[in-house]
Amino acid sequence: MDKEKLYELLDIDTPTDFQYFENLAALLECEEDIEEQVLYSLVEEVDKQVLSDLIYNYFEEMTDFLPGDAAETFGIMERIKFALIGLARNCDEEDLLVNLADELDRFRRWYSVDSRVYCTSISDGEEISVPVRDAVVLARSESLTGDRYEYDYSECQDYPLEEYIMSLGDLAASQMEEETSSEGDPDERLEEFYS
Repeated sequence: MDKEKLYELLDIDTPTDFQYFENLAALLECEEDIEEQVLYSLVEEVDKQVLSDLIYNYFEEMTDFLPGDAAETFGIMERIKFALIGLARNCDEEDLLVNLADELDRFRRWYSVDSRVYCTSISDGEEISVPVRDAVVLARSESLTGDRYEYDYSECQDYPLEEYIMSLGDLAASQMEEETSSEGDPDERLEEFYS
């Protein structure tokens, strides 16, 4: 996907327009390959604090729809979230910008294309295999359609995070803990994640 098509998909004219939840959702939920240089150029110019906030909000909403028995996948998502936030907040150097673009693309491919969740209909036992993105959509739609599913996330556990990514994730998590504690409203998920 070239720059023109990507910007059309994201509903932006320039990277400075990349400010809304929907912009990040369109990026992370895209199935098509995105040219490496195009994604890097976008990430280079996007406001990094805005991007950090969007990543946090997107993952918070998405993980609300993971079933209770997907604890390992929830843990993986938390680590990915903090790693991406850490990169976004600390990517002053070109190398880290490249890493941020690469990690966003790697998550996008895993989340929307390569991962496999097995969803079994409780009413008729039919099983479908979908990426995590579609399993989250299916779980969200249960309250509207009345259909219920059992979700098997066991094949989604192989998402390695590089050591440097994890250290940035830890840094972001600790910064967020400080911010929330200074506001007097600590994020219970952060406490659960690190306990």
